[in-house]
Amino acid sequence: MGQRHQLFVIARINGRYRQLCAIHHQWLYGHTALRRCRDTLNIFENATNRMPLQQELTIAAKQDDDFWDAADSYRTEKNSHIPFPFIMTCLIVGASFNLDGYFHGVLVEPFYMAYDQGDNNNGITIFDITNLDNVRYCFVDFYGMESKREVDLMTPLSARTYLEAEYDLDEVDEEVGLLPLLDTFKGRHLVTSSALSDTWPDGEWQDDPVEEADSPANISSGDGTAAIADENPGRIQLEEPAASVQKDKTKSLRDQSMDSLLDLLLDPSQDPSALMAEAQILTDFVPKLRRRLYHQAAILPPSASHLILLEKALQQDVNVDLSPFKLFSADHLSKLVAKLRNGTMRTVNLSDMPDLTEDDLALILGGHSTSTKQAEGVIASSGNFIETMGNVASIILLDTPKISVDFVAAHLGHYDVWHSQLLRRPLNTSHHYGEKLPALQFSGPNTVSQLVWVGISSMQSCDSKLRLPNGKIDWSDLKYSVEASSRFSGNPGLKYRNYLLDVPLPVAKTAHGLRRLMQYLTSPKLGWFEDWPKAAARCFATTSAVEEGVSYSVGPLSSTFNLDNDRHPDDFVQVGKGMYLKPGQWAIVLIHEAYDAKNQAALDKRELEAVNMFGPRGQEEMKQWPTEDGARAFKPLKRLRYAFAKALPESESSDQQRFLITDVPGYVKHVLAETSKDGSAEIERLCAWWEKASLGFGEGTGYYEDDDRAGILQRIYSDEGFDMGSITKSRPIDPFEDITKMMSLSRTEG
Repeated sequence: MGQRHQLFVIARINGRYRQLCAIHHQWLYGHTALRRCRDTLNIFENATNRMPLQQELTIAAKQDDDFWDAADSYRTEKNSHIPFPFIMTCLIVGASFNLDGYFHGVLVEPFYMAYDQGDNNNGITIFDITNLDNVRYCFVDFYGMESKREVDLMTPLSARTYLEAEYDLDEVDEEVGLLPLLDTFKGRHLVTSSALSDTWPDGEWQDDPVEEADSPANISSGDGTAAIADENPGRIQLEEPAASVQKDKTKSLRDQSMDSLLDLLLDPSQDPSALMAEAQILTDFVPKLRRRLYHQAAILPPSASHLILLEKALQQDVNVDLSPFKLFSADHLSKLVAKLRNGTMRTVNLSDMPDLTEDDLALILGGHSTSTKQAEGVIASSGNFIETMGNVASIILLDTPKISVDFVAAHLGHYDVWHSQLLRRPLNTSHHYGEKLPALQFSGPNTVSQLVWVGISSMQSCDSKLRLPNGKIDWSDLKYSVEASSRFSGNPGLKYRNYLLDVPLPVAKTAHGLRRLMQYLTSPKLGWFEDWPKAAARCFATTSAVEEGVSYSVGPLSSTFNLDNDRHPDDFVQVGKGMYLKPGQWAIVLIHEAYDAKNQAALDKRELEAVNMFGPRGQEEMKQWPTEDGARAFKPLKRLRYAFAKALPESESSDQQRFLITDVPGYVKHVLAETSKDGSAEIERLCAWWEKASLGFGEGTGYYEDDDRAGILQRIYSDEGFDMGSITKSRPIDPFEDITKMMSLSRTEG
């Protein structure tokens, strides 16, 4: 059952088109297919995603022919995993999620799956990311899809052609917004038939269709070079020798003079200081020096003079790519990073370094190795790196097999991090077959380690027995009852879910992720509510510490959120299980009243049904409720409110005050004051942003200010229920021991 559809990503690698990843969507056709295509195009073209995307294209260019052979892929161990996890994550997020309330799960397919091997009803979508400045798309019907009108088979279809197969655009309802949707495809180019034929040579592909309004004439399918070729020339053209640029007889005298100057500067026996003093007056000196350094990166020997040249060439870069400089040691790179980190550099790329160790990384980022710090009796932590990394906010560590996810969790929790294994964790196919996914705990000062969702059903919201005289919820009376656990019961007990936030969450990313999650959960278009954990994974993944508010940046998905798809909607964690928040750690708490009501009007209708269900008692209570000009005891409301809670150390806590509870500005001020050397400007900026963002919250959405906040937390983080004293009397249960029980899947789902 469904309208099945597959999506593919291809690119031209070393002169030949290759398939990089594929996913299956169970219900995708018509205008929804166009919307998911549009969002995915925006993701692939987003500036924040540029460097990790380019890095995986570089990694792809280093693979031999055996790697791409589908016949051998089933037997080759190196192909058993997801080879390009960032590209896969971008595709998954774009195809499955939008903040307007849309979510639909997708399934990871083998990256070498042929275009026609999926269970299909409504065609396929293909993205060509050869040129990241001009990402191409097309739809293809390869056998005769289920649509109202037929289209040409085995040929690239534009957005308009695919849409017209399902709708009559002259008669479509304007509220559906199909014509504005088509406008978003204007200026975009189609994948060419030659690219499709090169990717899947066994297919009987037809010639390219006549270019349409949304696909301007441009038959170029890309030359396989990097989209940032002007910045890092030659990175994809790995077959070319990385040698000095040959002097061309057609060059101008000025260009030939510049080449000679660069030759002298790159001579390690020369002191570049005197020459650089004169060369800097030339306006094109730094760009050409930079270009030459990257052309020769693979053979550039490390030396003091070359470090000076690299510092000069990179000192104005926001995104600094050190991955091509393979001959430079960790000590050399550490000295270079130390020179750049307090300047414009915000992102550093150390990918594709198979021999880079954790000690090397600690030396590069922090100026010391973890073993050295341990020998001194001081264990390196994320705080050590924060103090020394200056303005750096993002670190790219793709294809660095000696850097473990545990190291990332222990030391890099306050950065945006792209790490291959961290990206694979929520997607890894091995976990469908019963293998448990090890829990990953991010540590460091003031880490947000958990998100707790507390849900109160519509029936509970309408039950006067669960209300105090002041109309607020009586948390102590929300006791779990097996007999009353049916979803149709008025009081099935307090329900909540506790999730480990097992991805890096810098302060800005935490605040933006929470804002996006609240926007998603309160969207009037929200569909199947029980999918919200997987949508939450996308809310926190599609924010960036580098480009705040950019909705198309992509990071790793949380495994605990993304793999939470098989539990029954009412199979919530039961209060009294003793989930533990360690002293110094933060939790985000969401209090969701009437979570199962579509909107306030639906809740009002449910309230009337509840009165009738409770019979004479409910009707009698209804008579006693004051009229509109009086103060009613309580009014059931559909509300979503949040709070940040920090577990206080024993020296600062008491039986009455175990948690510091605050809003987003309070959290930002508290954390940045402790972890940033000069966080005042960042605090002011984030607080101003949150104040503006909060204006977009609807009624009933915002900070949970009620004075019963502590009581809710006491219920959640207590072994023995509501008794506050039990927190100190009993041994806390660490959830990391049992969290893997929820991780088994029957099939990998994105």
